[in-house]
Amino acid sequence: MKAAVLHSGRGDLAIEDVPPPAIGPGLVRIGIKCCGICGSDLHITVDKKIKLKSYPRIPGHESSGVVLEIGEGVTRYKKSDRVIIAAGTSCGQCDKCRAGMENACEKVGVLGFDADGAFAQEIVVPERSLTILPDAIPFDQGAILADAVSTPYHAVKYAGRMKPGESVAVFGCGGLGIHGVMLAKALGASKIYALDVDPGALSNASRYANETLDLKTIKNSGKTLKQLSGGIDLVLDFSGRYDNIENSVRAMNTLGRLVMVGIGHGHLTLALPPIMTYRQLSIIGSYGSDRRAIPELLDLYLAGKLPLADSITSHHPLEDINECLHNLHQRRGNPIRFIIEP
Repeated sequence: MKAAVLHSGRGDLAIEDVPPPAIGPGLVRIGIKCCGICGSDLHITVDKKIKLKSYPRIPGHESSGVVLEIGEGVTRYKKSDRVIIAAGTSCGQCDKCRAGMENACEKVGVLGFDADGAFAQEIVVPERSLTILPDAIPFDQGAILADAVSTPYHAVKYAGRMKPGESVAVFGCGGLGIHGVMLAKALGASKIYALDVDPGALSNASRYANETLDLKTIKNSGKTLKQLSGGIDLVLDFSGRYDNIENSVRAMNTLGRLVMVGIGHGHLTLALPPIMTYRQLSIIGSYGSDRRAIPELLDLYLAGKLPLADSITSHHPLEDINECLHNLHQRRGNPIRFIIEP
């Protein structure tokens, strides 16, 4: 089969003919229809911020496709089923996995980082990694549910415990953050403030946010947010800029929550002010999503609350993948999600 392969020490992916993965008991072979390019794919390719445990590796973790073959013991899927493939990997055996909290598994990983992914014509995954994709949802929009939408959904609903009527601030409105803004609106936030330094990202966020703020022009984002909103209940940070944390704390209401999703590479130096104590504020980490996310997102989509067609920037053959990665890195064309169709 044809695949995009990352070799140790190389930034670009090589388009190669490789043997298709072997199927076994409990596994399902999927023909990949669509796979989104995520910002984290840049960290293992263009900017080389993350070194994988082993090479060669086929990246790609936001995918959808059609069942081609089922292994012994598979009962929930049959040939030709349309499916979404979960972005996360896990052991499937521990207490957390059995409880549906795969993102809390001690062996949690990411498809395309810790196992071969979906920048390929075929993939083999465990049955538990699949969710039926309804006929009403296109393959490209189904694919990005696997991470670009499910990760911020977990941050908003489960880590952040957002209630209808609460005010929300979103720092970083790229491929994940833009869906954090969209989801806050879909789940009933009263006011949404979107903050970024990129004009294109702010333009995208303006479709769903009540107000957008350019961080390049603001000296103190916390003070500005407090003045504009009167107080924020939930802050979502997708930027990985740790200076946002101390600033945003000063804008938060009593019992406010700050959810950290973006992964930064600087040091977190936060002198906890008394405001943290007497307002009973929380700082929470959120990683990926669990088994609840995709089925609930499918319901939101089918109810008309997720306009994901706006998130699809363009479609490309596998041979265009390096150009797409570099365009995403440089933010050429104001992309949200480039879609690869292997």
